[in-house]
Amino acid sequence: ANLATVKDYITKRISDETAKISAERSLIDKYKTETERLRTEIDEMKTSAKIFQDTRCSACNIELELPTVHFLCLHSYHQSCFEGYSDDSVNECPRCAAENRKMRDVVQAQGQTKNLNEQFHHQLERSHDGFSVVADYFGRGVFNKLELVTDVRATPSPHPPTPLATTRRTSTLSSSDNFSDFVLMG
Repeated sequence: ANLATVKDYITKRISDETAKISAERSLIDKYKTETERLRTEIDEMKTSAKIFQDTRCSACNIELELPTVHFLCLHSYHQSCFEGYSDDSVNECPRCAAENRKMRDVVQAQGQTKNLNEQFHHQLERSHDGFSVVADYFGRGVFNKLELVTDVRATPSPHPPTPLATTRRTSTLSSSDNFSDFVLMG
């Protein structure tokens, strides 16, 4: 009876792990596809002009009048609405700010996890007693904090939320413009 119980347990664990591996592989494929799409979009942004055709302010929904603020996420604001509507983050679209913050937090958490994993493997490789390194990490609860974030966004945004410009003169910008100094106010 003991051998049958162990066999059933091992079979179930292998089956569960195989299902997890399959699910993670599909996530990897999804992320590879999304990454390639984003790289293509970034390349397109670098080599072509972006045309803004939004006619209404994203904050007050009134027809846009100059001066206006445009973002690559295609949200546009009256300058006065943008200044009143935006948080302390002047460099991002107020509508996209919460989602952007979530994405930054996920990326930061992934970076911290990567650093922790690298540190763990480095200590494990250099240690004469690998068991004590593993025991130390278990004692600190490091392995209990692992969390898989599958998808933060409900629907992927086709455009990055980076601010483009505050302008009084144009709605079309090309990749040759110096975006770090691009604020035309007068």
